[in-house]
Amino acid sequence: MIFTLIAGISASYAQNKESFRIRYVINRPEVDSTYVDNVSRISDLRSFLQNAAEDSLMRITGVGFRGTASPDGGYEFNCWLSENRLRTFKALVGEYMTIPDSIINSNSSDIPWDEFRREVAASDMRYRDEILSIIDEGAAIVPWFNGRHIDARLLKLKKMHGGKAWELLKAPVLRDLRYGAAEFEYYRMQPVSPPPSAPVFSPCSLSEAPLIAGSSPQRMWMPHIYLKTNLAGLGMLMANVACELDIAPHWSFTLPVYYSAVDYFKSTIKFRNFTVQPEFRLWFTVKDDGMFLYNDGFFLGAHLGLSYYNFAFDGKYRYQDYRGRTPALGGGLSLGYRTHISRNRRWKMEFTVGAGIYPLDYDVFDNTPDVKDGQLADRRQKTYIGLDQAAVTLAYTFDWARRARIYKKGGRK
Repeated sequence: MIFTLIAGISASYAQNKESFRIRYVINRPEVDSTYVDNVSRISDLRSFLQNAAEDSLMRITGVGFRGTASPDGGYEFNCWLSENRLRTFKALVGEYMTIPDSIINSNSSDIPWDEFRREVAASDMRYRDEILSIIDEGAAIVPWFNGRHIDARLLKLKKMHGGKAWELLKAPVLRDLRYGAAEFEYYRMQPVSPPPSAPVFSPCSLSEAPLIAGSSPQRMWMPHIYLKTNLAGLGMLMANVACELDIAPHWSFTLPVYYSAVDYFKSTIKFRNFTVQPEFRLWFTVKDDGMFLYNDGFFLGAHLGLSYYNFAFDGKYRYQDYRGRTPALGGGLSLGYRTHISRNRRWKMEFTVGAGIYPLDYDVFDNTPDVKDGQLADRRQKTYIGLDQAAVTLAYTFDWARRARIYKKGGRK
């Protein structure tokens, strides 16, 4: 009778399993709840965990976590990315329920070439057989750039038929391989059929990959290129564009160009100029967006300035650099601040003020209305000390992906 009773109780606590998967944006380790169908997926996960917390007859007995990165990209970076997706997905689950370490069955991160192959094999896409033959060659990690590595199969796939095959793989095949997942084992007071055996995940080898955020001062630092325009300059009818390039953690170089050839409302008011102002910037902080470190926040700049000019302020005189070929040439210092203004951090706003010293050699003309060149009245030479920058700048960010590298506080490698 005792053995029968024990068997009956065991049957009433039969095991169940429930799996959840959240998709990730390419090259990003943080959870984006608005990406594809993540809203509904996160809602299902939250409902399950809330139900588990409120249902007195339900007990979670085991959890297996997984983070993945699609095969495209460098090997070390993909290992780092899959590990950090695992970390951020576990943090998402932790927002709704505390999972004790004692019931975590596995924490695996990998680059799922096996799933990649199954997706391709199940499709009717063009070049399918050729793609499968390359996948079946097996992993071959080869040197790439900056001491990093890449799977040779990826290089072959990208080159196949001039890149046409790779374009077919981008979506949805590769998109669906970027995820964080969890499989929950639980029981409740009801008999159920025995569950199928749990899938076996192959962990990603991180022997050569950067450590995940939070476990070491190492980070992956990504240089960026910024295409910018000064909105204040546009407001003064000065066409302008600037390009900025990160050259190292805490350092960048920017080159703005301004040009104006118009009068303001009438011929006796003008602020015509052609100006270039190359500047090196020292950033006080290197910020962390969850995947990369990048230069942002406050900066101190040191710049040179060269400007051809033709100014008139509706007064008696017009001022132009001597003979139109003696530009103001000097330099100065600036202080500024930059921050992102979009969710994806691509769009940024920058505020800058600066001052400099410029020796001036210029002609003074009579400011005669409707006359191109008034009578030459004087030639003057002086030194200008004062404001030479006042910018409210809109910028768009591009990743300089091929220069990604490890950044270590106090140095880099």
